[in-house]
Order: sequence, then C-alpha cells, then structure tokens
Amino acid sequence: MLSKKRPRIRIVRRSDKYSQNAEAIANNYDLLILILVRLPVKSLLRFKSVSKTWHSIISDPEFSRRLSLNISVNKPEYGFIPLGNKSSTDDAPFKYLDFINHSSGLKVVQSCNGLLLCSSSRYYNNFNYDYYIYNPTTKQFVTIPLPSNLQNARVVCRLSLAFDPTKSLHYRVVCVRDPDPWLNILDDPESNYVSQQIEIYSSQTRSWRLSGRPFLSHVNTGFGGGLFCNGTIHWLGAYNNTSFYFNVEDEELRDLPMPPIPDDWEDLRRVLYFGESRNHLHLIEIYRPPTSRFSVYEVESDYSGWFVKYNINLDPLIVAYPGMVRTYWDPSDLNYYAFSIFYIVREANDEESYMVLHIPEKVIRCSLKDGSFKKICDLDANEAEYRSSPALILLAYCCVGEFIQTLSPVSQQSRE
Repeated sequence: MLSKKRPRIRIVRRSDKYSQNAEAIANNYDLLILILVRLPVKSLLRFKSVSKTWHSIISDPEFSRRLSLNISVNKPEYGFIPLGNKSSTDDAPFKYLDFINHSSGLKVVQSCNGLLLCSSSRYYNNFNYDYYIYNPTTKQFVTIPLPSNLQNARVVCRLSLAFDPTKSLHYRVVCVRDPDPWLNILDDPESNYVSQQIEIYSSQTRSWRLSGRPFLSHVNTGFGGGLFCNGTIHWLGAYNNTSFYFNVEDEELRDLPMPPIPDDWEDLRRVLYFGESRNHLHLIEIYRPPTSRFSVYEVESDYSGWFVKYNINLDPLIVAYPGMVRTYWDPSDLNYYAFSIFYIVREANDEESYMVLHIPEKVIRCSLKDGSFKKICDLDANEAEYRSSPALILLAYCCVGEFIQTLSPVSQQSRE
C-alpha cells in the first residue's frame, strides 16, 4: 500500500496593520455600506449570514434602494427563459454584455424586435450616458452619438429605440431632452413641469434632427427606454400625471389616457406590468387586495381608452405553490403574494395566449383563457434564502425583455 504524504498547512500570521485596517472597515458603518452596495446580489444573499450587522444592513429597505441605483455599475448576468418546447436555458445567446469594454459596465435600456438599446453611465457627467445599438445575433454594435449641441452640455437626455424589420431594416432613436440647459424649468421655479424637446436619429442618415416644438411634462415622467408598439413609442407618467405616445412616422406626440387611480390611493400609480405582444398594448395595475385577482387591460386601437381583455385568478396557482404566500406579512398587504409578471404572450390564436410569471424559484406559464398553468423552468435555488427580502427578489430580475433573432445590420462595428 502506498502511503500518501499529508499536505502541509502553511500558516500566515496577519500583520497588526492589516488587522487594524480590517477592524476599522468592519466598525465603519458607512464605509461598509459603500463596499456592500457594489457587490452582486448573489453574494449579498450569502453575506447576510456573516454577522448580525451585515444582515441588518443588507435587509434594510434603504440599502435595497441604493443597490437598485448602483446595480448598473456591476456586470449584470442575463438569463433566458424558453417560451417554446425547450425547457433548458443552456442555449442562451449571451450571458453578459461585453461587446465593448466600458468602465461603468453596460445595461439594457430597451429590447426592440431583435435589437438592444444599451447604455453606460459617464462618471464625469451624471446627466448623460453613452448609448449603443447592439444586435446579439450578429454581434454587431454601433455607438449612438448624442446630438452635437449636447455633447458637453449638462442636459438630461433619454433615448428610446424604434425598429420594425417588417417595414424597414433601418432603425430610429428618439431622444427626449431639455431644450435649454439653463431654462428647462418654466416661469414658476417651484413648478413640477419642465419643457422637453424631441430629436430623432436615423440609422440611414446617421444624423439627428429636431422633431416638433417643445412640450411640457411632469418631472417624474420616465422618457428612457419607451415601449415600442405599432410604430409608436409609449411613455408612462409617474403618479397620476400625463402619459404620452409618439408616432414615429407622423412624428406626432399625444397624451395617452390611463385608467383612473382609486381616490384613496393618493395619486400614486401602481403599474404591475406594461408591455406589448403582437401589436397589442397591455397594462396591469393592482391597488387593493386580494392581489391574486386582477385584470389585464388592453388599449383601444384609437387610444381612446382601455378595456378589460382578461380577468386573472391566481388562487389555484397559490394552492399549488404555497411558497408564494408571505405568511409573515398581513394578508391585506399588496405584497402578500410573491410574484411578478415577466411577459404577456399573445398567440395568433388568442385562445392559446398566456402569461409568464415569476414566483419564488420558478417561472410559470399561465393560460389567459382558463387559468391553467405549468412550470417553464427553475430559477436560482438561492432565492429560497431571501424570501424575506422581496426587494432583493425584484432586483435579481430587474430587466425583462423579449429576445428575437434578427440579421438586420446595425453598423460596420462588430465584436472581435
């Protein structure tokens, strides 16, 4: 019999200076937060067990808010959920966005018919970002320049992508920006409304041009990464403020009517889902329990309003997956059931349309007609470790968009 030598263990004694530095960091609450907020979500879930202090910091809602603001700095990992017959997620077209090396990382702003609008923040300018159009199928990308008169100005720019390969292989980028960097607030300095200007970039001409006159919008209206459907970009207004839609062909901006918010909800719009499928625009809002029962709204073809397209009852799903129930919360809380809506899929035969749901550890396909459901795939098993932190669950899957393969060229640049 051959004897194996025992491996030698080398003990390295830490210097007093090293120990003092580590202790100083551990005892500095603010410095510890600055370090933890830059870590990936998966690491934070494990680090909650390091100490009571770390658990308290990571579980704090304010920390979750700061993490959401900082998450784009890290290199996010993208997963793909199969909607066809395949049950495996191993054939994902990409795991990370690495077509260009940027110091602040890359994030997806919008997915539009096979092309991705991506951005990276500029550390030296908190007002603007670097933007790119990327085709994950061909690995081609192009940098979208900001309008020439805004390159060095402290002007807030928000971009949206408009691309319909059934009509043209060229895409357009719609920019909503402050028309004047020093006069963006109206006459009343206390006003919550600002003046905005639209500019359009064409991949065909590779240039920007103004579109229409300046218009007014609430300061909380999100104009970045709008929802493109039927040749139109849609932007939701925060709270109960005006929402907009912009017809890219006619270059007409109009108000988008929204369902009324209940009087006792303090004008805070609670959108659970806003998306499109097969040229149908869908909206889900929930204001009162039980949140397992809600309606899916669809916009009228003339944008005159919304009508109830589907009525959903998730009670049978909750019986099958009791892990959706946050038993430590009050049943009247709007977050009592742990689920989010990834996507609503309209099939050619509407009887086969379905909704893709995210529940703890799983992705579920739920029929919009009869409520029948089946599991599509499993998600990270570590999710069971942080069911008590719903904010982190949402952060783990904060960017959801449809992936479509397309050979449409975007530029002469390509990833090597």
